[in-house]
Amino acid sequence: MPSSPLFPLYASILLRENAKYNLTAITDPEEIRQKHFVDSLALLEDEPCPLPSNASLLDVGSGGGFPGVPLKIARPDIALTLLEATGKKAAFLALLTQELGLEADVLHARAEQAAHDRAYRERFDVVTARAVAALPMLCELCLPFVKPGGAFVAYKGPVEKACKELAAAADAIKILGAEAEHVHSESTGYGGRTRIILRKISRTPAIYPRNHRAMRKNPL
Repeated sequence: MPSSPLFPLYASILLRENAKYNLTAITDPEEIRQKHFVDSLALLEDEPCPLPSNASLLDVGSGGGFPGVPLKIARPDIALTLLEATGKKAAFLALLTQELGLEADVLHARAEQAAHDRAYRERFDVVTARAVAALPMLCELCLPFVKPGGAFVAYKGPVEKACKELAAAADAIKILGAEAEHVHSESTGYGGRTRIILRKISRTPAIYPRNHRAMRKNPL
């Protein structure tokens, strides 16, 4: 893993376009494979896997396409939406999915605004985010997109730091209608990686997410 011939093509597109779009500081092919592709796909090895068959998946702050695009390559059954606030990166995601021949929607918008749109609010089975923000703010940005019964997966670093973030986000998780379900972690040659799985158990109050200034000034 990963074994699809689309992964070498993905890496070549990423390197070709990186200077133009400022996508990643990682340019060594093996590091791209490990730190981007393998890390993104680790979710599929979790037991139980929170990504059911034919799931609708929203990747928030997708940037270079991680973890959403690798997951789509490995699991063509998922319906993928990539949410990116930066115009240049959204343009890259459109180019990337076209060149890879993947069916995916690219949404150029800020999460705190898109989450109040009825077309996206509480519409997704699974929402992912990788290296976007600290967990309390990330929960406020992402949980409003998750259907009741669905899951939010936050990709984090070493387990000790991830668990501290989870403890700090306890109030936010409860207020936003979710509960912690699993923490999956592993050590790699590039450091520890952790996935925090939150299960949506009730609807998120309509006030959330607040604007970015309010989230920063008064975190949940």
